[in-house]
Amino acid sequence: MVLLAWMGVNGADALLTALSLALGASELNPFLGTIGIALGTQTMLAIKLLFVLSIGGVLWERGAFRMMRTPNIAMVLVVCYNALVISYGLN
Repeated sequence: MVLLAWMGVNGADALLTALSLALGASELNPFLGTIGIALGTQTMLAIKLLFVLSIGGVLWERGAFRMMRTPNIAMVLVVCYNALVISYGLN
């Protein structure tokens, strides 16, 4: 269940990132921002999702679900912040 939450929250983050980039914002992660500039937004979002899936797959194989609790909470906060910024920007 924790792994499913990890993938769901990161998927929501990717969707909100795509929406914010369409509205003219920039990616705050310098690694992904550089990929977005060099290879395009769609490639950056694909790499973002593949990174999440690879982390989730490795942790699933190792059975290390307990250590995902803190990153899940952090990603929920990131998604809430992104949603707040986007909703404020749309008004």
